[in-house]
Amino acid sequence: MDMKSIIGELLRENVLGSEIITWDYLSGGTSSVVAKIQCEDGKSYVVKGNDANLIYWEATFLRFYEENALLARLMYATKDYLVYMFMKGDTLGARPEKAKMLQDLTVGLINEYKPIIRGWGWHEKLTWQEFLQQEIMGAEAIIGQHLPNEDAVLIMQVVRNQPRERLYLLHGDCGVHNFLFQDGQLCGVIDPLHLFGPPIYDLIFAFCSSPDSLDEETLQDALLFFDSEIAGELYGPVLIGLYIRIARCLLHHPEDLAAYLEAWTYWKALYYRQKNSTSPDTSVE
Repeated sequence: MDMKSIIGELLRENVLGSEIITWDYLSGGTSSVVAKIQCEDGKSYVVKGNDANLIYWEATFLRFYEENALLARLMYATKDYLVYMFMKGDTLGARPEKAKMLQDLTVGLINEYKPIIRGWGWHEKLTWQEFLQQEIMGAEAIIGQHLPNEDAVLIMQVVRNQPRERLYLLHGDCGVHNFLFQDGQLCGVIDPLHLFGPPIYDLIFAFCSSPDSLDEETLQDALLFFDSEIAGELYGPVLIGLYIRIARCLLHHPEDLAAYLEAWTYWKALYYRQKNSTSPDTSVE
């Protein structure tokens, strides 16, 4: 990302409405390059460069939900980079209890999701079930022997039993690593990806994104604020979220594996209990 060329373009297009005082690179994501610009009028902006497809969908998401207070205000976008208002907060800042964080996320963002309407020109190559199957197969290859083969069979059965749902434009990577906190409160959500699915997916993704408080009461407390209907039962989708998270844990945070495996046993027991079935070690402590 050539910041000198970008700054020249922003000045020519008068995107920022003020002279630039300074700029500096920030730590970016997995594939993105990020810089912060400070202007004479006291305002700050983020310039983010990434793959053209990722830039397109991040800009699309921010435009689609441009009135949402938890999301950045998009100022400018090209095929190579986008510019948005700098948001205060820190992904490593002190977090509220998970139940409160999920409640604020649900009310502040997830309840604002809009369904996809035919004719908009947005098309998915995969159905929602096919997307989940693809995610689970990728996770299985990573998890390997950390879970028994019967669990891999179980999770594919769970995916096949998922009902057809109305699709919404989701954040798609709605986890604590993309949440901004200030004064112990959720104040922003960054780095959206392209995903069409049911809103409950992002809530469960957020619930599973950290190894603390992975109990039913915490999730049910958030669901009290959830406006959308849940198609089918809850435990299967949570198992899907946990299974995918275990794989990501092994790749990025192996120190959290024990907590996720404990949560897997806990939610698997709830799933079997709801199904009035039996399974080895189905006790819930």
